Amino acid sequence: MLLGHIWLAALFLATAKIAQVSLDPFLIWFAFLLIFRHYKTVINLVFYFRYKPAVPPTKFNLKTTDVAVIVPTLGPEGNPTFAEMFCGILYNQPKYLIFSTATEDGGKRIEGLLSGFQDQLENGTSAYQVERRLPPLTKCVTEVKIVSVKVASKREQFVRALEEVSTSIIASADDTAVWQPNFLSATLPAFASEEVALVGTRKWVKRLPRPAPDASLSWLTNTWNTYWFGYWNAIAATYLIRHNFEARATNAADGGVFTVSGRTFLVRSHIVQAHVFKFAFLNEFLLGGRVGPINADDDNFLTRWVSSHGHHIKFQCSEEATINIVLGKDGGRRFISQCLRWSRTTMRQNPQVLLLDRTVWWRHPLTVWTTYFPWLYNAALIWDPLMVGTFWLTKLYQESEHRGALTAGLIGFIWATKFIKTAPWFWKYPQDFLLYFFPVPVWFLFVYGHSILKIFTAFTFWDLAWTGRELPTVTEPAKKNVMNGQAVPV
Repeated sequence: MLLGHIWLAALFLATAKIAQVSLDPFLIWFAFLLIFRHYKTVINLVFYFRYKPAVPPTKFNLKTTDVAVIVPTLGPEGNPTFAEMFCGILYNQPKYLIFSTATEDGGKRIEGLLSGFQDQLENGTSAYQVERRLPPLTKCVTEVKIVSVKVASKREQFVRALEEVSTSIIASADDTAVWQPNFLSATLPAFASEEVALVGTRKWVKRLPRPAPDASLSWLTNTWNTYWFGYWNAIAATYLIRHNFEARATNAADGGVFTVSGRTFLVRSHIVQAHVFKFAFLNEFLLGGRVGPINADDDNFLTRWVSSHGHHIKFQCSEEATINIVLGKDGGRRFISQCLRWSRTTMRQNPQVLLLDRTVWWRHPLTVWTTYFPWLYNAALIWDPLMVGTFWLTKLYQESEHRGALTAGLIGFIWATKFIKTAPWFWKYPQDFLLYFFPVPVWFLFVYGHSILKIFTAFTFWDLAWTGRELPTVTEPAKKNVMNGQAVPV
């Protein structure tokens, strides 16, 4: 294990020593950059193809009615996927569906939709069923509950809903995540091992229909608007689904997962219902208590907690164990705000995992070097030009009669490596590959622009704003600490 952690330092030392005596020292440093930049891709590729999803054993007792689903939400207003999310969960037949709202008005609006959605499901007329050609739901067994905490805090809302749970498994879902019809049945086998306490699921972004032309605008303007709309939909999709590649690979390699996405996860109830967890969950601070409590990063906290307390994590990656999300429909405005929040989360949480908690060093050593560290320093805008510039200084390049071909080959290689994690999207939608990746390489505008965003968030990581969604202002704050089994007002 020690060798697994010192290999990079040994590689750097060996490179420096060899470069001192080499006739082409820049070639040695170029080789080092090539390995340093892409070793994780090679490792992850190997384990990506070795991954196997969990399948139910012969004797498997967990059923969908052993699950309570918690949905922290602001309500259906302004959420076009709310109905689809609602119907998708009910179609999976959990025992409970618990909406935890930030306001009482939000809860009343949800309550007003209940009977209508249930009637549609039983008649087979819901948009969710029509789109997927699903039969009517003969009988809806799910009991729907609505609670409110009067504060726009996903952590507070989740903890409040825990009081309503009596099942052995809890699923937490975003109010924008749409489940597959057999999602729970496909995901529950991951709990076949008693050691598994937390299960992550595959994410996919819906390819949105392009907007209809506006008769008041010119052909050129309409064409541009359509292209721009599709660009941000594809960018958001490839940005998010690359997490599937990394989580699947690291989970197969050493059981690690950088983060079990809060968009939907399943966890054993006793883990999150423990008072010690709830207190820590609601009272996460940074910089010695000077920054916080943190509302965002809830999924990072849960992942770290489960791993550091000796439990196992399983990433269930299959077509049925998939959630669908809508992203990039507003010209990228909300998505960029979400990227800021996600990047700040990385800058806050990865150092905690590596320097304060440290469990991953011995439990998930490959995940440390293929995910946790690279996500802190990966900035394509810095590394890619540095690699090309170093190559141009080598004697191999300087003395070559085919410099243009060598440069084109190197740039082509760099581009090809960026295709690996996003290949599932472009394989399914090859038209997006032609429009945004190659031969029209506008996809890279975001890749390199994101490097600037990442550097910016490294210096603003203490900004805890939940960017990407407007939260309501609540006039009656109800923040609570959970201690010794009681909710104590702060």
